[in-house]
Amino acid sequence: MKYFNIIASEEDLKWWWTYAVPPLKQNEIYFVSLSLRKKRLNKEEREITPHNEMFAKTQIRHNDFNRYIQAIRSLEQRVDAYFPKEAENFIHNAIVCYWNICPIDIYSAMKDQMVHLNEIMMTLTDSALKNSQGGIEQAYYKVRKSFDTYQSLFARNFGTKYWIDFDIDGEINDDIYNWLKTYFYGNFGKGHVIFVKTGGGLHCLIRRDKYAVNPTNIINSITKSYPELKEVVKNDNQMIPLPGTMQYGEPVIILNKEDISFKLHES
Repeated sequence: MKYFNIIASEEDLKWWWTYAVPPLKQNEIYFVSLSLRKKRLNKEEREITPHNEMFAKTQIRHNDFNRYIQAIRSLEQRVDAYFPKEAENFIHNAIVCYWNICPIDIYSAMKDQMVHLNEIMMTLTDSALKNSQGGIEQAYYKVRKSFDTYQSLFARNFGTKYWIDFDIDGEINDDIYNWLKTYFYGNFGKGHVIFVKTGGGLHCLIRRDKYAVNPTNIINSITKSYPELKEVVKNDNQMIPLPGTMQYGEPVIILNKEDISFKLHES
């Protein structure tokens, strides 16, 4: 019996909670999800691995470390619960555990969901008046999918925007990392930037209250200095691989823990 291999280090998960996760307000939650990504798989592995975004999801609704770690542990479920056909030859390196760096405004998401449900009700009423069986069936199908739709609305309803993230795709050697540290620390101050090393490159998180540079200027500065990098973008969806979990068979780690001292939660 196979289970998802997600957690790499509970110590790093605790560090992330303590130094990188702002406390929730009454109308906010944190959203965590699992996806399958084929980016680092070989041809044979790609053929037997389904493409599946956010196939498992959970929420953190309390400013409590134990609830947080329990939510992450709850994702380590049996593979065949989600992928019965692929369970025997499941490629664990395809799993990514994504964390939204800014909390979700659940009230705003609820308002969008109400608009969505009203549209379904109008379609259902119109189809019934026209005696359109196909329209009725389609409307009820959307009703059955409404919970999934509600969770998808999280992606565009952010609450407190504490962090801004730049996603750098490519091989990050010591020379590039040291240059990035000098650049970001020089612009935003030591202790206000977190570097997260992932299986695909690096995420550079900047405290929003220290943000004073145009994103285009940051991107241009990096790409001009290191044109060999595959891509440098401002991460607008605000999802990153969660430090302390596995991605592409490697742990997601924080590179500059020693430079971060300001706690957002008491450990």
